[in-house]
Amino acid sequence: MTTAPTPVPLTAAELPLRVPLIHGETNLSYLLRTATANGLGVGPLLDTLAGRALELPDDGPSPQRDEVRLSPAALDRLAALVEREPEQLARALPGAHPDRLAEAVQLDVWPDGFGSSPLPACPLCMEPGAWLAAEGHRWRPCGCGRRWMAGDDAGYLVDTGPVPDLARALRGHRELVHRLGPVGDALLADAHQVALWWWVHGQVAAEQWQADEDALGLSRHRRRAAPVVVYPLAVALAERMWTWEERRRKPRASAEEWVESVAELAAAGTFTRREREPLNYWLEQHQAEAAAKPRGRTATERRWNRLPALHERPDDHGLHRAPSCLMWVYGLPLTSTTAVCERCNGRAPSCRWVPYAKCTGLPK
Repeated sequence: MTTAPTPVPLTAAELPLRVPLIHGETNLSYLLRTATANGLGVGPLLDTLAGRALELPDDGPSPQRDEVRLSPAALDRLAALVEREPEQLARALPGAHPDRLAEAVQLDVWPDGFGSSPLPACPLCMEPGAWLAAEGHRWRPCGCGRRWMAGDDAGYLVDTGPVPDLARALRGHRELVHRLGPVGDALLADAHQVALWWWVHGQVAAEQWQADEDALGLSRHRRRAAPVVVYPLAVALAERMWTWEERRRKPRASAEEWVESVAELAAAGTFTRREREPLNYWLEQHQAEAAAKPRGRTATERRWNRLPALHERPDDHGLHRAPSCLMWVYGLPLTSTTAVCERCNGRAPSCRWVPYAKCTGLPK
């Protein structure tokens, strides 16, 4: 690490060009874009915000690896330099939200773990070189539908152009959320988990997925392609899951008949016992039950309140915001846990694969 000399504070006059705000961008990414657009290194800008010389890596800070934590005073200084309101910056930059501010400006390394690493922003509708805060999301399609952004493996982009079904799936996902609200996104998260399970085992649509991986130019990186290529099937499965959500509180609701209807999505038109396995896990939580008056003032609230407890309502609206009730982690073993929950010994639905901070306890 090298220490810079005593800094000379920058002024707004030295930053005449304002770069557009990108919703969800990391602090360091925004600062780098601002400095670069104005022909400056990011070091003087960081020093100005900190009010002191910051220690920086020898190769310079990288938004792919590092993040800047701002203090309230630093956020005010930044707002004055770029001639924006602090609240405007806080709405766009997750790291500038009041809950994320630190006592002093500091440069941190992104933590390890799935869903921690930033995602490279789509260069077609955002800006080349920008990075988005993961906020727990390992991958997601850009709103333009032409790129998938992923934070795994130091970050990568997938050009979806060669597989038009991916754009159609994004449209279907949007329609589902528009129609059902957060419930549609939650069911898509469940369906994506199920589809990835099938991909790992080479089940259901393996030949189609391999053809799509080849078309995307990821034949040597099929593991990276998996979250992308299973997306169309996941959207179709989410629609079937909503059908079951509507049906499971009605008389004579049959989970077996529903599984048979889902099997129509498989290439073979039927499921083996192993292919049913992830659906059985899902049905454990979405069981047929007696009808009850749902809580909530609006239809959206009532739909959400019908979901099992493991579906935590997302803070933000939109796509890929709701978490799944299936807690297995793509990239970790499916048949064994890496750690065992001390409360339930891995027997609760929430902790079957990995310990869950809000363990639901032993099954009733």
